[in-house]
Parts: sequence; structure tokens; C-alpha cells
Amino acid sequence: MNGGKQVVYVSPPSFLGTAEDPGADGLVTIYSNLGTGDSVYNAVAGSGVLGKDAGQPWPQWVASSFIPKKNHTVMKISVGLTYVQGTNAFIMSLNEDNGGLPGKRLHKWQFADVPTFGTCCALQTGKVKAGIPVKKGKTYWVVLRTTNDGTDSYGVSNNNIFDQQGRWDNNLGSGWVNEGIQELGAFGVFGQ
Repeated sequence: MNGGKQVVYVSPPSFLGTAEDPGADGLVTIYSNLGTGDSVYNAVAGSGVLGKDAGQPWPQWVASSFIPKKNHTVMKISVGLTYVQGTNAFIMSLNEDNGGLPGKRLHKWQFADVPTFGTCCALQTGKVKAGIPVKKGKTYWVVLRTTNDGTDSYGVSNNNIFDQQGRWDNNLGSGWVNEGIQELGAFGVFGQ
């Protein structure tokens, strides 16, 4: 739909089994809109993560925001990210806020061979051993984008299972745009 901006699967989802428990390693939840069991994220709806040659009218990178309620150190971020076609490689980053848009990148992770769109519930997880400090009350962004080589990549930032709304931005190839309050992609931020 909308040139790949929004993606809807027209068959029932397939289940790969239950996802890992993102908090099982003793980390605290800094922010999460992830569900549990076979309802970790919405397997059949989300926003396109598209390269410029993905066969759609425009490319798109997406960013969902969160605001920590206390000072923390981020050790792990998990996202509901699935694959449609093209190069199966994507980048997730944690970014500071820059006036309501994703700003300076604090860390990035690359994922390859993500599961096919319409399946649930494998999460893509990035870990950082040293941790990344985040401050109470400050906005941060979890960004999903294509790799520099993945101009034909077509992935999906799956919607969260709770229809939770929040600040959401996208980049259609000419810079970040504040899209206001929209349904957030499925993600969890964990740490100390």
C-alpha cells in the first residue's frame, strides 16, 4: 500500500515458534511495546523499510521514539523486522533526538537473513557490551534502514501488537520528516 510505505499481509501469519524473552538475561526494561508468545509483534502489518531500487515509488527508512523514565544504560535492543524481497540486510541504530527528528547515531547494528514478512515471532536483537547511557525524560530513536549496498532491499518494520502510538518519523530519501503521532514499530530497549 502507498508505494510500500505501509505493508499489509493478506494471509494469516505463519509462526516460527515463540520468540526469546527479551528480559531473560536479567536486564531491566527501559521501554518495550513487545508482546509475548506468538503475539510478540503484528506479523501482518507494518511500515516498509525500502531501498531506492526496491521497486516502489520511493525509498523509506523509519524511526520510532521512546523516552526513558530513569537514567539507564542500554545493553540490548530488539525489533520486529521482517523481509519481503531484494537484499536481506538491514541496519538498526539508536539515535539521539534533534528537534523531533533522529539525530546523532549512538550505535548501529546490521542484520542479515531476517525472517519473511508474515511470520512471527523472531526478533532481531542488537547488543552492546559497554552499554550506551540514556537520560531520563530525553527522547531517543530506534531507526531501521537499508544498508548502503541494499538499494533493492524491501523489509518491514512490523507494527507493535498493542497498537501503541508515539512519535514516528520517516525518511523518503531526502531527509527525516516528523510524521507526528502514529503507530510505532515493535521494539524493546533493555539495559541496566
